[in-house]
Order: sequence, then C-alpha cells, then structure tokens
Amino acid sequence: MKKTAIFILISLTLLPASLLAIKADFQFTKVCVGTQTMLVSTSTPYDSIFRVLWDLDGNGKFGDAFGDTVKINFSSAGAYNIGVQVIAFNGDQDAVYKSVPVVSLQVGFSYNFSCRNLPVYFFDESIIIEDVAFQYIWSFGDGTPGSFQPNPTHNYTLAGNYSVGLTVITASGCIDSTRTTIAIQNPPVIDVSFSGDTVFPLGDSVVAFIVGTYDSVFWSTGERTNSIIIRESGYYFVQGFLDGCYGEKYFSVSAVEDHSVRIMTVITPNGDGFNDRWEILNLAEIEPCQADIFDRWGQKVFSASPYNNEWDGTYNGKPLSNDTYYYFLRCLDGNLQKGTINIVK
Repeated sequence: MKKTAIFILISLTLLPASLLAIKADFQFTKVCVGTQTMLVSTSTPYDSIFRVLWDLDGNGKFGDAFGDTVKINFSSAGAYNIGVQVIAFNGDQDAVYKSVPVVSLQVGFSYNFSCRNLPVYFFDESIIIEDVAFQYIWSFGDGTPGSFQPNPTHNYTLAGNYSVGLTVITASGCIDSTRTTIAIQNPPVIDVSFSGDTVFPLGDSVVAFIVGTYDSVFWSTGERTNSIIIRESGYYFVQGFLDGCYGEKYFSVSAVEDHSVRIMTVITPNGDGFNDRWEILNLAEIEPCQADIFDRWGQKVFSASPYNNEWDGTYNGKPLSNDTYYYFLRCLDGNLQKGTINIVK
C-alpha cells in the first residue's frame, strides 16, 4: 500500500509590544511622618508606556506629578489614597489607586504606684497610626536589666527617684522614646491600737483601731473602716494605703474561757446580737450591784439597782452616739468600781 505524508504549516505572528494590553501598577515605601515617601510605577509593559501621571490627593484628577518615580513628604500620619495613570503609545490608558500609609508613633506610658519592695506595674500607652509595635525596650533606672515586654512589672529595693525610659520600634522601623522620673517611696509604717484586751473572755470582744490617717484601709475581715470589732480568736491584718503605697500590720487576738468577773468596756448596740448590752460577765458572783453611767459632761444617762446587764446604750429610749461613757459600780462587797464604756456602732 502506498503511504502519503501530510504536512501542516502553522504561522505565528508576534504582536508589537505597543499592541499588548497596558496595566497600571505601582509600589511605595512605608515611612514615618517627616520621612519622604517614594512612589515607583511598575506598570506593564514598560516599553509601551508613553506617559505616567499621578493623583497624589485622591481627587480623581491625574496631574499632580509625572514620571516613573515620585518622592513626596506627607505632613501627617494616615492612609492616603494615591493613584497612577499610564497612557500607551497607541492611546490605551489604565489607572489604579492604592492606600499608601504614613506612620506616626508617639511613645508614652503610665504606672500604677511606686512603693519600695512592691511591684510597680508599667503600662504602654504609645499611640501608633498605620503600623504596629515591633519591639519594646524598657529601662528602669536602677541599674537592673530592662524589659522587652509591652507592660512589664518591676520591683525597686530602695526608695528614691528613678528615670524610667521606654523606646518603641514599629514594624516599619519607626522609633520614638520617652523618659519619666518616678518617685519610689517607703511604705507607711502601720500601727494598731485596741480598746480592751487582745485576750478576752468568750462572749466579749475587742475593738482594733488603725493609727493614723490613710487614703483607704483594708482589714483581713473585708471591712474598710478605721476600726473593727473582733469577737473570735484568730490572726488578723490591716493594710493602710497612702499616696499609692501601703503598709500592713499583723496581730492576733484570743477569746478564752474565763470564770472571773469581767466588766465589758465596749458595747456595739447595732441589733446584731453581739455586745448589744453592757454586761458584767459572771455577774452572779458579785450581785446585787448598783450601776450609774454618765456621759463625758457629767450627765447621768442610766441608773439601775440591782443591775441585770440590761443597759443597751440608750437614754430615755433613744440611742446614744458613739463616745466614751463612765460607769460607777457598787456591788455586794460595798467597794466602788469605776471605769469607761465605749459605744461603737
């Protein structure tokens, strides 16, 4: 059989670059305020471009600048809408807009309080526009190693003034620093006084007072007053806060079995069932008793004979104010006993 060969010829015609579709594009540098932004046209194809025009204020009009490369300084931070338009030799046109960032960095920080041997908490409050923080560099001014954390904690072992510095570097390389002098204080020395004995019979109580004036007070019982009434044995503490520092004082009280005759020196007539009346503990050992009670001006506010632990801190049926009152007590042996009673509500 006779075989026949068939040949197909394909002809390719290369179009000149001027006939290819033109595409506008550009690159830019990310800079800080005060630094020059560079805009570079990367439109294609390069050899078909006749003219490059720029819209630098985003108003839709090209003609603010011309050429492949433009350098411009922006006066403030933000994202700027910038466009480039390219025109080909054959008259084709294309344009594109991009958001061009200009970074602003203003470093700042705060701290909670400054007290010796207590943690000082530092908080970064830097303001960054059109960028993010890349690195934090803290120096605490006391010769110890710094920190690279955004919000570090630091302990100062000595009172004094320390220059604390913070430097922030953004992802695009912007750098700013600030420095502040902080005063590290000694914590206040706390003292506690007591109305009554810290060892008292079961059923009695003692009043603990923090000595001095403070911005705020906190007791281990959760109370925030200058004094508390303690009725149970245990270990207690009080904290006094002053100018951002605080000191604390620990102490203990004991409520014990006691069958001796004891005269209460504190009553708390607030209706809670504890110390609401002035009592002579183990009264049966010395009764009958005559009791007379006077205020600090010498006015008699209560009298009873025999006394049966009934006085509730009132006069003519009305509650008396918090104050110190004076009792005179004469019982079975005929001896006169006298002392003070403190009303605390």
